[in-house]
Amino acid sequence: MIKTKFPITNQFLTLKNLFKEGLKDLEVFDHLSSKLLVDLTELTEFGVKGDVKVEGVKLDLWKDRVWHLIERAGLLPEYKDEDPIELFESPKEDTWYQDELNEFDFEDKEPEDGDFEKYDPSFNF
Repeated sequence: MIKTKFPITNQFLTLKNLFKEGLKDLEVFDHLSSKLLVDLTELTEFGVKGDVKVEGVKLDLWKDRVWHLIERAGLLPEYKDEDPIELFESPKEDTWYQDELNEFDFEDKEPEDGDFEKYDPSFNF
């Protein structure tokens, strides 16, 4: 295994080698990847921005690399596309068209030519 003087690089290389070996011990991989994500998260919480280079690599790229390995290892839960409204509250019944009272009464006739002469062109919309 390749060891460098950089701890994040060492952790990542260990994860990468475990992945390449076929993930014989998934719990070890899960533990090491979680630890590396915690280390990267702490850097972010201390104010290190994503475009800052950490050990010669941008912080956002470190996160992407680790996330990609976790995703390919199958450690993420299955994605469920559920409507957020259904998760938190039951939808309310729509009663808009159920009222028997009509709020708007319209004449049942087609407009005639004289109706358009009532238009005032000086009115500004």
